[in-house]
Amino acid sequence: MSFSEFLSEILLPYGGTSVVVTGIAAYLGKIISTNIINGELAKQKLDLEKLKSENSLKLESLKQEYNHHIENLKIESAHNIENVKNELHKEIMKHEVYTSISKDKYQELFQKRIELYESLINLKNEIDDSILDNAEYFEFQDDDPKPFTRMVEKINKASRENPMLMSNELAKLSSDLYNKSSRVFSDAKVSAMYAEQSINGQEDVHYEVVIDAEDNELRKMYRECGDLYNEWFEQLERDVSRIRSILDITNDFLGEKY
Repeated sequence: MSFSEFLSEILLPYGGTSVVVTGIAAYLGKIISTNIINGELAKQKLDLEKLKSENSLKLESLKQEYNHHIENLKIESAHNIENVKNELHKEIMKHEVYTSISKDKYQELFQKRIELYESLINLKNEIDDSILDNAEYFEFQDDDPKPFTRMVEKINKASRENPMLMSNELAKLSSDLYNKSSRVFSDAKVSAMYAEQSINGQEDVHYEVVIDAEDNELRKMYRECGDLYNEWFEQLERDVSRIRSILDITNDFLGEKY
């Protein structure tokens, strides 16, 4: 009996050669697949362990870098705080020195401001007295612009002597009044000059023509500056009232203290 006949006799009860071969192939395939899967799993496990190791190293490196950065920030922060303390100490010392100086300077400037406003009050009283003393003239000579222009001139002169000691509001009104009135005064001088040139030696009408030409321009003064003139005196009263309040408060404080 040949070997092939022997296999046929043995395998015949199990369904024939093809069935057995198929079973063996399936079994071998399962073994091979299992080995491949186990191999892949082992490889993946090794790769995972490698990644874990690499990540652990990176994490440790980042942790050390972060700790180093934190330490640097702490050192820098402590250094900055120390600098701030030093600067603050310097500023406090400067402030103490400046305060001691500024108190004396403030007292000096306040005294000068009082003197300035005293002179402005005296000017106001002078103008008020002049209006009262010349009430009859103003009643019948209301067309004469010179009294009002003289008052404006006096205010301009007084307010320009020391504008730094005035309140901002009064200084602004003084500047506006001076600028507007200066244009009127300038136009009046120019008109008088042209009138004088047009006379051509006529001495008998010289004075009247020049004065009339000048007055015609000066009559614009009240229209241009009347409102500012009134606002100036109103602001003067407000400023003087504030100074009085400061003096009253100071007097009360010193009275309680001493």
